[in-house]
Amino acid sequence: MLNMGALNSRTNYTIFLRNESRDTKNFWLFLEKPNGLSNNEIYANSSVYLSVSPNDRGTNTIVIPTKYSLGAGASSKAVGLGVQIDSNVVVDAELKQTWEAHYASTPPKQGANLNLVQGQGSPDNSIVLLSNSFDKAKNESDNWYSNASFGIQTQNGFLGVTWSPYPNEQCLITPNLSFYIATGSFKSNELADLATISGQSAKVELRDFKNFEVTVTLNSRGQWMVQPGRVQEI
Repeated sequence: MLNMGALNSRTNYTIFLRNESRDTKNFWLFLEKPNGLSNNEIYANSSVYLSVSPNDRGTNTIVIPTKYSLGAGASSKAVGLGVQIDSNVVVDAELKQTWEAHYASTPPKQGANLNLVQGQGSPDNSIVLLSNSFDKAKNESDNWYSNASFGIQTQNGFLGVTWSPYPNEQCLITPNLSFYIATGSFKSNELADLATISGQSAKVELRDFKNFEVTVTLNSRGQWMVQPGRVQEI
């Protein structure tokens, strides 16, 4: 079992993927929503997947660093299911930091900025995200919608969550290092329902890792298996 203190380190977690079904599958990786966003409607947002052939004896892995990211943006796309959201600005964020997202009020229609608030920290294992006093109602009446995202940046892409921020909002974001492996007709950075994903996927939690490794298998019956460590081929 992993110590929760690992949240503070730059640990790499490795997920080994195995496909025992008859068809090639895209294994998508999603992140559990963090604590502290209960007042927002949260959507899953991922561009991380790996295509695995049936009974492939090669090594198929996704490596997840504990390197957190914050994103902010604004566009003509309202935050919601099936919408592709790619933040205008993305920054690396450390635990115990406070960041402010600045959204413009229309007109004109502008993107967003993210700035580190110097000298203002946040509680252990958390990141604070503030938003300025932008005119959300007027912006949306002008078909201009703000977005905010939190997640992890991997070599394969981004996985995390996206929501529509409120003016003068303070979010105390506490990362939840649980992951979902799912197959389906997902698209990169297209917002999805996390509740639906969680009911049709393999859930991988910190306790499932052994030496920071875990093996996730989709068997021939369409069932998921999660096994600690790296499981060697027979």
